[in-house]
Amino acid sequence: MVYLENIERGGKTYYYITKNIRVGDKKWKKIRKYIGNKPPSKEQTKKAVGEIEKEALKKGFMKPASKYVYLSNEEAEKLQDLKEVFNKWYGKLSAIEIKKYEDDFVVRFTYNSNAIEGNRLSLRETSMILTENIIPAGATPNDYNEAINSKDCYEFMKVYSGEFNQKFLLKIHELLTKNTNCKIIGNYRDHEVRISGSDWVPPAHEKIREEMRKVFQWYYFARKKLHPAELGAILHNKLVRIHPFADGNGRTSRVIMNWILMKNKFPVFYVELRDKIKYYEAVEEGDKGNDKAIVHYIAKVLMEQYTFKSNGR
Repeated sequence: MVYLENIERGGKTYYYITKNIRVGDKKWKKIRKYIGNKPPSKEQTKKAVGEIEKEALKKGFMKPASKYVYLSNEEAEKLQDLKEVFNKWYGKLSAIEIKKYEDDFVVRFTYNSNAIEGNRLSLRETSMILTENIIPAGATPNDYNEAINSKDCYEFMKVYSGEFNQKFLLKIHELLTKNTNCKIIGNYRDHEVRISGSDWVPPAHEKIREEMRKVFQWYYFARKKLHPAELGAILHNKLVRIHPFADGNGRTSRVIMNWILMKNKFPVFYVELRDKIKYYEAVEEGDKGNDKAIVHYIAKVLMEQYTFKSNGR
């Protein structure tokens, strides 16, 4: 994946076509081609890409076999490009622009994540609650509180600097489910559950703590070996499979997945309600013991959700 960089020097803007190429374990080589002081045309971009590929070949930057379990080199490079472009763009935002961006993300994440689980608020109603402090007519206390909780959880996640552990996981669940219809808040379930529309049967409640101990153990081993997108997606699936909570398992798992991306300087994202079937299909592949589908699905959604232009997102 290539992207356009504009660098300002002495009051002037200079344009470059840039590509990140992985040359080793966690080592990336950035190759730039200067275009000029005007945004490049399609022809100029195509020519620059060709020159970058020739230079990479000439210098021996051959792509090694992918070091990741599921991501290809191409996917890893695109995600690296996305990370760099996002952080560069975000770093230029004013405090007002950051608030506007975050408010918009929280509204869209809250609406989609809650709607997937049956919350009846519309996108507009969710925005009214979270950005205007208005309670829409007909909104139930449960739907309203789920929206408020999502924003509170995002604020907590944003400043949390610790690691993934049981205390953190239970806090996330508590924040998401307080003052709602969930019967057990901030703790594991004490009864058996079935997942609606799925053949997967989660473990008995007596086995949850042992299963979660294995998840935490897996995380501390995998966090140094997996790409953050792989780590977040697979951890999400592990949590959904165990279904450790009486309610809020999907919402909690999607927050944890975003926290891992945020912790590793990647942009956060949301699964759109209209994409619910594809999302569930990827999750169900994980139920069969194959997490490849969820990793590719999350990588694809993440890259598609962030399209950058020279003047912003």
